[in-house]
Amino acid sequence: MKRIGVLTSGGDAPGMNAAIRAVVRSGIESGVSVIGFKRGYNGIIMQSDDQRDDFELLTGRSVSGKVHRGGTFLMTARCLEFLDESVQKKAIDNLNKLGVEGIVCIGGNGTFSGADALYKLGYPTIGVPGTIDNDLEYTDYTIGFDTAVNTACECVNRIRESSESHERASMVTVMGRDCGEIAISTALASGAEIVLVPEKEWYIEDIADRVKWGVMRGKASMIMIFAEGAVKSLKSDLSKLCQKYDALSEVSLHRVTSSQIASIIEVLTGHETRATVLGYTQRGGAPSASDRILATRLGVRAMQLLRDDTGGRAVGIKNNAIIDVPLSEGKLSRVSANLELINMISEVS
Repeated sequence: MKRIGVLTSGGDAPGMNAAIRAVVRSGIESGVSVIGFKRGYNGIIMQSDDQRDDFELLTGRSVSGKVHRGGTFLMTARCLEFLDESVQKKAIDNLNKLGVEGIVCIGGNGTFSGADALYKLGYPTIGVPGTIDNDLEYTDYTIGFDTAVNTACECVNRIRESSESHERASMVTVMGRDCGEIAISTALASGAEIVLVPEKEWYIEDIADRVKWGVMRGKASMIMIFAEGAVKSLKSDLSKLCQKYDALSEVSLHRVTSSQIASIIEVLTGHETRATVLGYTQRGGAPSASDRILATRLGVRAMQLLRDDTGGRAVGIKNNAIIDVPLSEGKLSRVSANLELINMISEVS
């Protein structure tokens, strides 16, 4: 191939810019030109009034000074229209008109689904795992995960200092709708006493008992790491609990949040409990050195595969070696191997 494309789709992840840079710089070195498409798959549908809002030719200068920047300079978005096969065919027609012979798609599971759909229609694609969730089974790490965990740990360190000063329990919500990798790694690294994730059932009464036990043993603070999707694995009857305690009469059960969970724990334990939601701070900021290096290695490999006329693959890393697997395998979700480890070492003492 002599011309390829690159896009970033779905949620942004620190290190995406480094991956784009690697694709472009290594492509130029191999005599391959690179078109950058903006706002994910929206860019290749080309619905903007001005084509400059959809794509641009990327040069060595285009990606200069980008390796240390968070976010993605190509911008990112989700594109529900791309689920329609007729839209996918239109995108391929647009790419062919530009002379783009294959495309590198940087993102998570949804991005890989789009790339796989194009490949099944005969168009060469390569998936690069750019998601802070680290929820793809085939690769040890995804771009952005290391930075997200480091950011969360830094926040937890600060929250613990305040919690110790006030002798309170703190519930810290991190990202992870379906996968608890960020929560588990943050808990392991920050020494949190409790971690709640979507993959494991839990009861709020048990959590309250652990908090009470910690207070009885003289703990100055209790840190609970709460993955945002952990509500899905909650098995307690909150309606019955709220009816039992007058102090919980105003708790809304329409949409349960970590703040409400913290309020319930405070009532059940009699111990002050506060909630903090880290939110998009985990996606922002400069990528860590590990994420920059990983993104560079994966970006180069993705370009090399397309250069050699190979498509339908997802690149990743296993035991520090760069690998590639079929895109269909790349979409499989991870079940954390550290779930039991966190239960073993986080027992309140």
